[in-house]
Amino acid sequence: MHGRVGCNLASVMLQLLALRIPNVLTFDFMSKPSPDAIQAAIEQLDLLGAVDRKEDQVTLTPLGRKMAAFPLEPKFSKTILMSPKFHCTEEILTIVSLLSVDSILYNPPSRRDEVQSVRKKFISSEGDHLTLLNVYRAFKNVSGNKEWCRENFVNNRNMTLVSDVRAQLRDICLKLSLPIESSRSDTGNIRRCLAHSLFMNTAELQPDGTYATVDSHQLVAIHPSSVLFHCKPACVTYNELLHTNKCYMRDLCVVDADWLYDAAPDYFRRKLRAAKN
Repeated sequence: MHGRVGCNLASVMLQLLALRIPNVLTFDFMSKPSPDAIQAAIEQLDLLGAVDRKEDQVTLTPLGRKMAAFPLEPKFSKTILMSPKFHCTEEILTIVSLLSVDSILYNPPSRRDEVQSVRKKFISSEGDHLTLLNVYRAFKNVSGNKEWCRENFVNNRNMTLVSDVRAQLRDICLKLSLPIESSRSDTGNIRRCLAHSLFMNTAELQPDGTYATVDSHQLVAIHPSSVLFHCKPACVTYNELLHTNKCYMRDLCVVDADWLYDAAPDYFRRKLRAAKN
């Protein structure tokens, strides 16, 4: 269940359920996904707490109904809906918006050293999500000044798009009466929230220094564009996997393995059992 295809099918399923389609498992798609893909999408929604499965019937939970209100991949809808519990909705709205548009950073190869020295002031040792959050905050502090964007190798157009997406998502939160708080300088809460919703996208450091995904024990590496490229955190969540000559994790956040077990105890018990057998 990797890659965008899987995520998109889970999004489609969520929307069909929200429209109260009688039986999504037998829905007549124009180009029908395989039964396995449908099962995997339902499984993903189940793990996120969005659906109830009884025999052949799949229905939305109250959480699933709220998730369907957001035009996002289910894992990101869940991240936003989890954020009030961690008092960091303002920050999570920003992070989800940043991940929903093309990169806000541009890296001209000819000016690599310059880019690296300028970026230093934004880098968070806790990963890419918090680094991007730092860039966004700085952009807001200068009211989106174009000259500042040029000097800091920030894509002004994409950053403006992030602000638009964020405003739209914030409106949905207000309609759902979600409390919108800021975690101020507490980044631990933000990382906990990400761990609680992106737990299916996690990897652990192995004794030999490589990383393996928790779900399928696939060998993965930290993408060179990540601020964690030269680090070896014990446990990370990632936004997506990129397959080139290696399988790379993109957009990483350092998390605590204990948070993942809190987030989805049954899932991790199953995964650990599978690993032992």
